[in-house]
Amino acid sequence: MNEQTPIIIPKMAGVCGWPIHHSMSPTLHNYWLKQLGIHGAYTMFAVHPHGAVRAFKSLKKTSIAGVNVTIPLKGKAFEAADELSLDAQKLGVCNLLYKRNNRLIGHNTDMEGFSEPLLRQVGRNFILNNTVLVVGAGGAARAVLGALLEIGAPEIRLINRTDKRAQTLAENINIPSLYAMPWEKRDDAVYGVGLVINASAGGMHGKNALDIKLSYVQPEGWVYDLIYTPQNTLLLQQAELLGLNIIGGLDMLIAQARPSFNLLFEASAPTDNSVKDVIIAHLNKATHK
Repeated sequence: MNEQTPIIIPKMAGVCGWPIHHSMSPTLHNYWLKQLGIHGAYTMFAVHPHGAVRAFKSLKKTSIAGVNVTIPLKGKAFEAADELSLDAQKLGVCNLLYKRNNRLIGHNTDMEGFSEPLLRQVGRNFILNNTVLVVGAGGAARAVLGALLEIGAPEIRLINRTDKRAQTLAENINIPSLYAMPWEKRDDAVYGVGLVINASAGGMHGKNALDIKLSYVQPEGWVYDLIYTPQNTLLLQQAELLGLNIIGGLDMLIAQARPSFNLLFEASAPTDNSVKDVIIAHLNKATHK
């Protein structure tokens, strides 16, 4: 009697957002699945905010292992979770929902994703000995501030085009080493810092460039732009012209995806950086269409 070939059920996961067509996550995760020879797929789900909580809760009735969550649904994912990780609780939002024992676990990999390139390239000692400027006051800025406070940054200045949002965020965190400065005094905010982090949408495709003067940054300082479309933002170009060190948004995109991949597919994501070339090629192709 012939033995029947075992049926291998593919592992399914995806990314949810509104809109979602721009996401690089499928390119990234599917490349890793192929590298590791895992029988699975990662796709996109367009989820309207009004039905998001119900949609997320219904994951438990499907064979989908879980989903990453992008704007504007991270708060909805937090609301839908049965259980929350410490990082999700700290930030009040989730960028990952995954299933364990028929429970929906909410997690946030943004702090880890932001920190990994920073610590690898800049180093903890530099951060402990320099003032940091963070631009932005949304979810990305919350993750950045959480990571910087965890590392032990001695002084963090926060600016945002809407002063009230920066002020409110600083007051909510309520730590003396973090304070907001008015947008109109952004030159003063930049003066003497060793690290500038853009956690705003300024400089993204279709948005206005970020209007700050990097000439006031300490010599041999760093500029970390979380935007990856375009890869080489005007902010990073300005930094390079001034001889400053730079980190682009692709590094964070990849770093935050690794723990997501591990939890969704229960396998360690490849540690080599070949996926970065794949994403760059994909972005270049999209740009030239």
